[in-house]
Amino acid sequence: MKIRKFENIVITHALTMTIRTSVIIHIFALLHFAVSYACRLAGIDDEILLTLLTVLMVSMLCVKMKAGMELTVSSIILTNVIGYFLGVYGARLIAVFSDSDMLPHSLSTLMTTEIIGWGTLLLLKAIGKALERHPEHTIGPPPPTARTADGISKKHIILLAVVIILIIFARAAITRLFSLRTAYSLSETVRFLLSNSGMAVVILCLLVLLVRHIRKSGWNTYMKSGIAAGTCILLSGIAVLIARLNLPSGPAYTFSLLEYLQLLTVSVMMILICFSLVYIADYAIGLNAAVRMERDKANLAEFQYERLKQQVNPHFLFNSLNILDCLVLDGNTAQASTYIHKLAGIYRYMLKYDDRTTVTVEDEMNFVGLYTDLLKVRFEDGFSVETDIPERIKGFNVIPCSVQMLIENAIKHNRLGKEDPLVITVNADDNGLSVSNPLRPKLSAAESTKVGLNYLKRQYMDLYGKEVEVVSDGSVFSVTIPLLHKSDSIIS
Repeated sequence: MKIRKFENIVITHALTMTIRTSVIIHIFALLHFAVSYACRLAGIDDEILLTLLTVLMVSMLCVKMKAGMELTVSSIILTNVIGYFLGVYGARLIAVFSDSDMLPHSLSTLMTTEIIGWGTLLLLKAIGKALERHPEHTIGPPPPTARTADGISKKHIILLAVVIILIIFARAAITRLFSLRTAYSLSETVRFLLSNSGMAVVILCLLVLLVRHIRKSGWNTYMKSGIAAGTCILLSGIAVLIARLNLPSGPAYTFSLLEYLQLLTVSVMMILICFSLVYIADYAIGLNAAVRMERDKANLAEFQYERLKQQVNPHFLFNSLNILDCLVLDGNTAQASTYIHKLAGIYRYMLKYDDRTTVTVEDEMNFVGLYTDLLKVRFEDGFSVETDIPERIKGFNVIPCSVQMLIENAIKHNRLGKEDPLVITVNADDNGLSVSNPLRPKLSAAESTKVGLNYLKRQYMDLYGKEVEVVSDGSVFSVTIPLLHKSDSIIS
C-alpha cells in the first residue's frame, strides 16, 4: 500500500512538472504573439523584445530541468539563431495564405516560440532520461559550492548576462545590416558561405576538435567561453577571407565594407550554430558513455558480491566442517588432513581470484578437481565427473567458479546413488566449454529457480557480450559457456 502511494506521489509530481513546463512555453508563445502584434501596430521594431523573451524562456526551461551553465548557454545561442530563421521564413509562408500585413509575422512568432520551447524541453529531457537509473548525476556539471535557488552558480550569472547582451547586440546588428540596400540578402549570404564545401568540412572538423579539447580540459567556465568565442570569431574571419579570395578556384571577389560585415556576421552566426550543435552532441555522447561506465561498474560490483557470497557459502562450509568432524571422530586423521588441505585449496582459489573477472580453463579445472574430491567424501560414489579438454583449450579463459557452479547445480538437482551414479561430463572445443548431465530430477527437490545459471548468463552477456547456451531435450541437460581470449576485455 505504501509503495502504491509512493508511486502515485511520484506520478503526480511528474505530471505537475510537465504541466508547469508546458504552461511556461504557452505563456511565452502568447507573449511573443502579443508583443509582436503590438509593436507592429505601433510601428516599433520588435526584434530586441522578442529576443529577450526567447532568452528568458529558454533560461527558465534550463533552470527547471537543472541544466548546467554550458548547456544553458549553448541552448540559448542555438534557439535564438534557429528562432530567427523559423520566424522569418514562417512569416513568408503564412503570408501566402493571409492578406493581413501584421498577422503573418505575429502568428509565425507564436509558432516559432512553441517549436523552440518544446524542442529545448525534449532535448533536455532526452539528456536527462539517460540518467534516470543514476540519480547521483545531474544534467549539468558537478554542482559548485555556491548556487542560487535555480541551480546555476552565482558566479556564472554574470557570464549568462554577458551572453544575453551579446545575443541581443548580434540580433540587432543582423537586423540592421540586412535591412539596408545591399547586393546580398540573408539567404544569399548563407548560400554563398556554404558554396565552398571543403571549407565547411574543415571548419566543422576544427569545431569538433575544439569542443573535445574544451570539454576534456580543466578550465573554468569563463576560460572555456572566452576560448570558444575567440576561436569561433577567428574561424569566421578565415571563412570570409577564403570566400572573398574564392579559394582554391579563384579569381577573388570584390566586397564592399558593408557586404564584408554581412558575410562576417552571418559566418559568426553559422559557426556558433555548428559549435552549439557539436557541443550538445558531444555532451550527450559523453553522458551516454558515463552511464554505460556506471552500468559496467554496477555489473562488476554485483559480480564481486556474488563471488564473495560464494566464498562464504554457509551451507558448503557447514557441510565441510561436519564431514571433517566425522573424519576426526572416526580417527581418520590422514583423510582428515587431506580434506583440510583440499578445503584450504578451494578457499585459496576463491580468495586469489576474487578481484579478477577471468581465469584460465586449466586453473578452473584444477579448482573443480578439489571441489569434486570434497563432495565425493560426502556422497562417496554417488556421482562422477568425466573431462575431455584438449591441451590447446586450457589456455583460454572462463569466469571463475563458472564450471564449479554448473557441477554443483547438477549434483543439487539430480539423484545420486552408488548403484547408478550421476555422470557429469565436461568437454571443450573451439565453440566453448560444455557441462552436461542426464536429467534425473529428485522427487522431493524444490523447483529450480535458476538464479545461479541466470546470473552466469548475465555476466557473460553484460561483461563480454557473449551468450551462454542452455540445451535440454528432456533426457540430457547441457550448458555451454564461451571461451574467452586474453585479449577479450569488458565491453562498455
